Amino acid sequence: MMLKWLWCLLFVGFAINQNDFLPPNYVYIEPIIDFYQGNSVNIEVIITDRNEIEVVYLFYRFTGETAYTKKQMQLSYQPVIYELEIPSEDVNPGHIQYYFYSRDVYGNQSTWPEGGEDLPMVLPIYPLKQPK
Repeated sequence: MMLKWLWCLLFVGFAINQNDFLPPNYVYIEPIIDFYQGNSVNIEVIITDRNEIEVVYLFYRFTGETAYTKKQMQLSYQPVIYELEIPSEDVNPGHIQYYFYSRDVYGNQSTWPEGGEDLPMVLPIYPLKQPK
């Protein structure tokens, strides 16, 4: 009887820690505030996977930049929400283009939006309001 339970536990443990061959999934969190020149920009995303997520990156660039900046995102206060704050000194008026990349411990990877750098999210960055 004990051997039967041991085999059962071994099988369940193997099934849980097995590569599912599926990339991480995204739920985009739309920013609820406008972005302004000289203010930091906080970007969040929900990423889920049956396996442990190994790394999450945000790739972003501002108007006039040709190359994307790559920054590793960190887990937020919730176990599936990743966030990154772009410092205020880096934020220029025009627009920001960005996309997410993640990879699980088995090397399954994905980007969101699906087109990555070719089809990034684009949001406006407004100039600072001038006092009247």
